Amino acid sequence: MSSFAETPPGLPELAQNLVEIVTQIRKLHSSVLTVISELDTADVARVAGYTSLSALVSDLVRITPRRASRLIAQAGLVAEVLTPTGHVTPAVLPLVRDALRDGVLDPDHVDAIADVVKKIPAWAPGGTPELVEKHLVETARAAHPSVVRAHGETLLARIDPDGDQPAGEALAEPKNVFRYRRDQTGWMHFTGKIEPETAEELDAMLGALAKPEGPADERHQTQRLGDAFCDVVHHAIDTPDLPARGGEKPHLNATIDYSHLLAGVGAATLEGGALLPAAAARRIACDCGVVPVVLGGASVPLDVGRTRRLVTPKQRVALTVRDGGCAFPNCGRPARWSDVHHIKSWLDGGATDLNNLVLTCRRHHRMIHHSEWAVRIGIDGLPEFIPPRWIDPYQIPQRNLLHQREQTHPTKHPNGRNRCRRTDVISPTFSSVGRVRGG
Repeated sequence: MSSFAETPPGLPELAQNLVEIVTQIRKLHSSVLTVISELDTADVARVAGYTSLSALVSDLVRITPRRASRLIAQAGLVAEVLTPTGHVTPAVLPLVRDALRDGVLDPDHVDAIADVVKKIPAWAPGGTPELVEKHLVETARAAHPSVVRAHGETLLARIDPDGDQPAGEALAEPKNVFRYRRDQTGWMHFTGKIEPETAEELDAMLGALAKPEGPADERHQTQRLGDAFCDVVHHAIDTPDLPARGGEKPHLNATIDYSHLLAGVGAATLEGGALLPAAAARRIACDCGVVPVVLGGASVPLDVGRTRRLVTPKQRVALTVRDGGCAFPNCGRPARWSDVHHIKSWLDGGATDLNNLVLTCRRHHRMIHHSEWAVRIGIDGLPEFIPPRWIDPYQIPQRNLLHQREQTHPTKHPNGRNRCRRTDVISPTFSSVGRVRGG
């Protein structure tokens, strides 16, 4: 008796149908690129009043500008162009063009091959790009795009075994570059490069902080990386090792009329001149100092007060023990990457006490201030979050179970879902820390 399981009935036919359908889709993709190339050659976008071809394609077929740009880039690689004189300019990647028209290559294969060919050194012998393209197309006919990329890296290593080796002085004193500018709204745009060791460290931090926060995290990878970079900056400015500037540690200055700050109206002015909505200024004031400045009639500072109502180190320790990290449901950010949020704003008379404080990561701190989510301290002394009615019509309180050490049991939700609640009141460890603070 054979040890192999029998082929499920109908599988060969279904598999063959799938291959044939995907082949047709790939052939149609080749036709799409041909049409896009013709649109580009005829300068249709400009005639139609569009600023770019990607904007036109995006509107025509209802796709994102990013995907439209990708199609246009691929069209430039595989399309032949007929000049006004009747001459046909061959495709940049003619073998890829043929394989795509045959339906054997996927769009990801095209990108993989193009990326490798672009990396071929200019000094490589004549015919090298064509030879590399030939090898990679053969690989692509039988393998995944990731395999094609790996094969391409192998070929590049053979072409240039030494790679771009930095000079000795570059290793001793690397020339890191960082260029940035601020736009009128205060956003920062930047480019640059950093030496490999620091790049590896930054890469590790971004990788850890940019992980999706569960299945409900719909942020694109680029947004998650941007949020992670902001977390790194936000965390760095709180470290005690930063050098002083003008006699003070680096900090953010936001100037706003105190009455406007209390009312949450108007805008604050940052040191660079950008405007910050009053609601955002109230959020920032949750975990930073407020320095009152008395102004004269000509807005000249007459008296500068002292910073007050900051969370003490002992309170921070107590919050770390109690919340374990960001207390927002299902968030895994640790305490060291979290802000301290005043549940009732200090500006509105809220006390800087543990029963009015909660740890939230930067992203969820923003959410609490600028959405319908609410937070409160439960009867057992632990924070719980109230979702908006459009998320849960019953607004059943939710808690973060990722940081909790004690056992929990589910509480039945009216629609049949479960919500978890703590079984005990406060852990002995937390009580001990609380007594230290009270001493």
